[in-house]
Amino acid sequence: MATPNGVSLGWVDQEAPAGTPTGTSFGIPWARGEVDKTTPIRVSAAGKGVPVQTWPLAYWPDGSLKWTGHSLAADSGLSDTLQLAPGTPAEPTSPVSVSQTDVSITVTTGSFTAKFNTSGTTLIDSLSLSGSAKAQNGSLVLLLQNAPDEPELAGSKPSVVTMNGNVESVTVEQSGPVRAVLKVTGKYSGSDHADFLPFILRFYIAAGATALRMNHFFIYDGDQFKDFIKGLGFQFSTPLTDLVHDRHVRFVSAAGGGVWGEAVRVVSGLRRDATAAVLTPQFNGTLTPPLSAWPASVAGEIDQLALWNDYTLDQLSPSYFSISKRTTGGRTSSFLNNAGFGTRASGLGYVGGASGGGVVFALRDFWQGAPRGLDIRGAAADTATVTLWAYSPRGPAIDMRHYDTVAHGLDLAYEDVGDPDPNPVGIGRSYEMTFQVVSATPSRETLAQSASVHTVVPQIVASPAFYASHKLFGGRWNVPDTSTTGAAAMEKRHGDLLDFYVAEVDQRQFYGFWDHGDVMHTYDQTRHTWRYDVGGFAWDNGEIGTDLWLWMSFLRTGRSDVWRLSYAMTRHLSEVDFHHTGPFAGLGSRHNVNHWGDGAKEARVAGSTLKRPFYYLTADELIGDLMDFSLKAGETIMTWDPLRKVFPPPDPAGPGRLRIGPDWTTLAGNWFTKWERTNDPQWLEKIRIGMRDIGGFKFGLFTGNGAAVGWNAATSHMVDEGGEGAGSYNLMMPFGGGEFLMEVMDLLQDDEPEFDAAWLDFCKLANAPQSAILARYGESFSTGVFTQWYAKLQAYAGERLNDTSLKQAAWDIINANKTGVFGPQVKVSGTDVINPINEIPNVTTNDCAGLSLSEYAVLAIAPELAPNSVQAVAESEWERSTLATQEHYDPKAGVPGEKKERKNLVRRILCL
Repeated sequence: MATPNGVSLGWVDQEAPAGTPTGTSFGIPWARGEVDKTTPIRVSAAGKGVPVQTWPLAYWPDGSLKWTGHSLAADSGLSDTLQLAPGTPAEPTSPVSVSQTDVSITVTTGSFTAKFNTSGTTLIDSLSLSGSAKAQNGSLVLLLQNAPDEPELAGSKPSVVTMNGNVESVTVEQSGPVRAVLKVTGKYSGSDHADFLPFILRFYIAAGATALRMNHFFIYDGDQFKDFIKGLGFQFSTPLTDLVHDRHVRFVSAAGGGVWGEAVRVVSGLRRDATAAVLTPQFNGTLTPPLSAWPASVAGEIDQLALWNDYTLDQLSPSYFSISKRTTGGRTSSFLNNAGFGTRASGLGYVGGASGGGVVFALRDFWQGAPRGLDIRGAAADTATVTLWAYSPRGPAIDMRHYDTVAHGLDLAYEDVGDPDPNPVGIGRSYEMTFQVVSATPSRETLAQSASVHTVVPQIVASPAFYASHKLFGGRWNVPDTSTTGAAAMEKRHGDLLDFYVAEVDQRQFYGFWDHGDVMHTYDQTRHTWRYDVGGFAWDNGEIGTDLWLWMSFLRTGRSDVWRLSYAMTRHLSEVDFHHTGPFAGLGSRHNVNHWGDGAKEARVAGSTLKRPFYYLTADELIGDLMDFSLKAGETIMTWDPLRKVFPPPDPAGPGRLRIGPDWTTLAGNWFTKWERTNDPQWLEKIRIGMRDIGGFKFGLFTGNGAAVGWNAATSHMVDEGGEGAGSYNLMMPFGGGEFLMEVMDLLQDDEPEFDAAWLDFCKLANAPQSAILARYGESFSTGVFTQWYAKLQAYAGERLNDTSLKQAAWDIINANKTGVFGPQVKVSGTDVINPINEIPNVTTNDCAGLSLSEYAVLAIAPELAPNSVQAVAESEWERSTLATQEHYDPKAGVPGEKKERKNLVRRILCL
């Protein structure tokens, strides 16, 4: 919380990490007018200054800072609590300096120097320690296959070619004194294939570091029927000068800090005893005595022993890894595949000498992103080559094709495939690596400790109370309050639900290169599994606002497990479920068996509003880039009208079409994010144009058939096409739309009074009886769908209008609601399942997210009205779910004059 000394900070895991070898970054919110760009910021621990670098992340309309980004030096601030406040920052002992030539950029801090090339396929020229190069020739590597893996078929096999990342531009984004950031862009090139897979890569170097952090993001723009990624990673070489028996290879397990470590020439287990004087230092990785001090029976014949030249760690599934090694016989000899094994590897390895040192390298989210791999080749030679495989070539080639060649329909499979057909062009994925140069082989204990800080992001955060005091991201949420029995029961249910989803990721193995970070949409109670193979019921793709639910849950509680679930989900949603370029640029894909397979390309999936918590809490530059890609959505909607399958072509006055919610609310959220990040008024004007249009519509936010209106991306104007009341308004405010408008109207209600009036009318009337709607608009039309989700808007209207009856009406709905209030977990075992499981019968992620967000808001807005008891257990029948029953839909929904069959299709698409 805010204190007289500033903001009290801690770590997401409640205690300081063992180290921060690549530094750490975080974001802090500020009240309007509290600080500006000229305000120096100081961080301290136990009264002692900690070097910090500060930059703007977001602005208030008056130009003061709304969010600031901060970075601490390597291995600094390692205290369980820190203080941040205006004041002169401490200077780093070894500041970062950056120098440039026409062909290279060099970053130096203390004894560590990193040299980067500004063109070509060699990105890292060298990483040096005290003038001695430990890593060289760092390059991006891609193995591309021309057909899918079908090893069971006889005949010719697919061919594989090697391509490398080719640098097109390098930009110094930050140049110290505490942190340097280099942004690299390019494409993969080589062989006879056209350049493709555009990438954005950043290198991070912190003051005092001997390590480099690398974040790599690529966009798939290939042909899904011809371009099958077989391997993707980063490769570098390291010079080796120690005698081969003093060279060492290490891999670290993720479980229990176990270390696999061997020398390139092993002298233990021989027929003759090398004695403890030799064996102990070799095992520990320290320099052995000179050969003259060894037993003659060993030293005289040591050259006859095997030289283990090549090593591989494969994590081809999330639950098993293996280690293999091969001698200098190379490809004419076999690997020993039983060198080591375990369940989950950390992704950290090492190769180097006892006295000459080498490189500690790590790939984050290693087992979670399987298939992954670590390769060391040439450890017995003068130079070893290391490849960190973000996608291992020993896994199956990546197949981007859809899971079927025909669609399976909305009515049964809830699938919306066709127009367009499944197309992965524009989706992306990132991975993160670190490289630390060392002057000697680290101890086993040091490497085990290093794994925890190289492979898991150490994160500085503030308290839930502090975040709540700043009314972040809509502001209608608070820390859990259990002062009434009803609120206490509700908070327990919230906590139990979060416990379930945290555990469910591991129980169901929601892992993999593309899948990690997502959860499933709807449960299949008959099969005791999620509907992983049923059309639109499979992967969730952030439907309704799952990511916002998780981020709000973290902000309320500070739970580290919820943080990591939220973190992984935003990475996934902003990359895999989002078409950054290509025909669907700026849009995301609706939930499906394949993340990018659904034909409904929607702005709501890719919207910036839902990515802001990640960006502002972490100050992560890649998320900032990806939010900018969402700015293309308005233009793309002109081609991909979200209602094109069920409505006639839009009125030429449009000339396009969208829905006020969730389409325009998403576009406005994208513009709002860009506005606050840049303070550029052009983005605010786009929002205000739309607000004035809506404010001028007779029916305000209820305008249009299912809120459908004409749209002109060139002018940002909307046009009333009529049809009010013919369709459902249920998707108007999920996906963070309600929270976004609460936030933006805290800023603009005085500037846009007509829109504000329309907004408050919508909040009051979304759950209102027909008589109230008739009294306001002179017409009666259906609004009451998903009332439990819209209760938060009633409560909000009660807050704005100081109307207790509206707040009480919200509580009445929440208290009586059964949908999304699921029973306790149940154990299922025996022959009904392949493994014993814990399940929540009939659970649906949509209902969990939508109801939780609504309850968070109602609890915060009207805690004094919290009842002494609430609905505790839902009816167990699946038919009660909002997503499987017709009773929640307006039977009149559809296009006037169309046949009933078309009405049903319209109703389903408008609703879901």
